Amino acid sequence: MIKRLKKKNIIDIFESITRIKDRYRELYITQNKNRIFLNNMKLIEKLMKRQEFYGVFNKQLEGLFLIYHEKGYRTYLKFLCSNIKYSKDLLKYIKWNFAAQELFIKFKKNNPLARLFQDNGFRFRGDRGEEILLMKPKYENKNRR
Repeated sequence: MIKRLKKKNIIDIFESITRIKDRYRELYITQNKNRIFLNNMKLIEKLMKRQEFYGVFNKQLEGLFLIYHEKGYRTYLKFLCSNIKYSKDLLKYIKWNFAAQELFIKFKKNNPLARLFQDNGFRFRGDRGEEILLMKPKYENKNRR
């Protein structure tokens, strides 16, 4: 089951972030050109006030993503899952529920999720040294009246 996470889920979020190994160190936000990794409850609580967290549950939180609205014009997706099955489930959810929204995500070049996202509609936008930038374009229904 995938759902939007609320303040009552903060313990689930913190527990899953500490339990699920972030091998590629992708779960961070950028402030003043510094990377801040999501590894403490205060930061997660602060983010929950203005950002959107979603998670997939199977007895416990097995994966999550964050829709991170930066001060600039881009909306970033931050992603963490315990295995590829939950990654695919969350990706499918993103494609269906955020079709009208342009989203960006950065991956390390050696992260296998980069290929999964590219195979599912995310387009290559740039090379950032060790990382690549991918973008999910907006889907616009031209048949609307």
